[in-house]
Amino acid sequence: MPDEPRREDEPDLDLLEYVLVSAHAAEGLAPVAEAVARLVRDGSIRLLDAVLLVREGGAARVDSVSPTDHERLAGLMTVTEGSVLLSPHDIELAAVTLAPDETALLLLVEDSWAGALSDAAREGGARGITGERIARDRVLRSLARAGPTDLIVRGPGTAPLIDQVAQVRQLARLVERGLLPLDRYEVQRRRVLGG
Repeated sequence: MPDEPRREDEPDLDLLEYVLVSAHAAEGLAPVAEAVARLVRDGSIRLLDAVLLVREGGAARVDSVSPTDHERLAGLMTVTEGSVLLSPHDIELAAVTLAPDETALLLLVEDSWAGALSDAAREGGARGITGERIARDRVLRSLARAGPTDLIVRGPGTAPLIDQVAQVRQLARLVERGLLPLDRYEVQRRRVLGG
């Protein structure tokens, strides 16, 4: 079944991705916010949603706040369109990856730069079905090995069999109840995320 024609002001649903960029503090993300705003103004991307995630050093909990809560990040909201939003579960999935004393910007973007590719695919009756940003660490491991190494860690379009958010949430509850020390929580959190 062919897609309905897309209005110019609507995002191209074949070109959406999330990007998570972390630093030790929100101030370290200010250059990222400025670069994102430039990319939006240049037409390379459209910013659909932005969330700031903050994890304090002595806590298992991650707080999600608006970038407007930080003066140097507030400009992001002036270039955010908000037509498609991240769900609370999307935000939790990103949040569980934060280490202690880490702050991150979770961005939902449309890769406008790839619009011609998406249009050409639709014109031919095809469409982009999936994609994934390949983590830097995976690429470095691949480059360090002599032979080919897998860069794609799961089948395209597949979801993990185990809900990592639910597992990490349960671990955090154990910390809050005093049943699991924070250092053991970190070990288990990394184990859950590493598969």
